[in-house]
Amino acid sequence: MTEFLDKFNGGELIGFVAVAGGLLCGIVCGTTSIIMDHLYKLRQLALKQDMLNRGLTADEIQAVLDAGTKAGRKEARRRLAASQRADGSRERSGEAVTQ
Repeated sequence: MTEFLDKFNGGELIGFVAVAGGLLCGIVCGTTSIIMDHLYKLRQLALKQDMLNRGLTADEIQAVLDAGTKAGRKEARRRLAASQRADGSRERSGEAVTQ
């Protein structure tokens, strides 16, 4: 090993370590990203399977998975607005019937 390092002067050795370190850092980050993505998908799959075993419907499972995401908040606002419109139309139709 020392024979290999003796071939380089100080500047070349620093450059070699910098390039090798940069490549190693990229490889480690990429591998970690792939592994974490795979583990996330496994956890999501286990959660879905558990909810199916508990008897939840597809809509309920989707609501749980969307909770806390932008899409989930947008869908919750849409459902709330739709239910408020429906409640308002029921109240108006109820008033018309009683008069």
